[in-house]
Amino acid sequence: METPKTKKCKFCQSEIPQKASVCPQCGKKQGGKAKWVIAVIVVLLIFSALMGGEEKPASSSGGNAPVAENNTATEPSNTEAEETAPVEIMEISPAELLSSYEANEVKGDALYEGKTMRLSGTVGSIGKDIVDDVYITFAGEEFAITSVQCYFSDEAQIEKVMELQPANKKSRLN
Repeated sequence: METPKTKKCKFCQSEIPQKASVCPQCGKKQGGKAKWVIAVIVVLLIFSALMGGEEKPASSSGGNAPVAENNTATEPSNTEAEETAPVEIMEISPAELLSSYEANEVKGDALYEGKTMRLSGTVGSIGKDIVDDVYITFAGEEFAITSVQCYFSDEAQIEKVMELQPANKKSRLN
């Protein structure tokens, strides 16, 4: 079967050569599949960008404010014969933690990231982030942009967070 040697112009309907990209009668481009291929690629890239990357960094708080992870449980051991070491709880004030991170964020991560901490101070706010993780912030200096933000994943701790009120002095979560 032979391929046709002519086709119709998409605009003026004149017979033009099969390989013509511009109509000799009306001068309009005949358009190809390239624009549709590009459009599909762009849509797929947008879709994958929206759907991908759902993991969140462990120490990111959406800015320069440090995140104090409040871990109360250790990983279970593989055998019952193994004993778990007690978790060391670091006592630190929110102001001290914040000033350490403001002075040098990299050093702050090295000192505090992944550690279990006990913080005492005035609760500034209580809420959930965009993925429904529960957090509290500690009140700092008036008009301060940064603050210490603590996330909670343990259900028992979340129950205690629900009892807190902002501006409660020395709220304690164990």
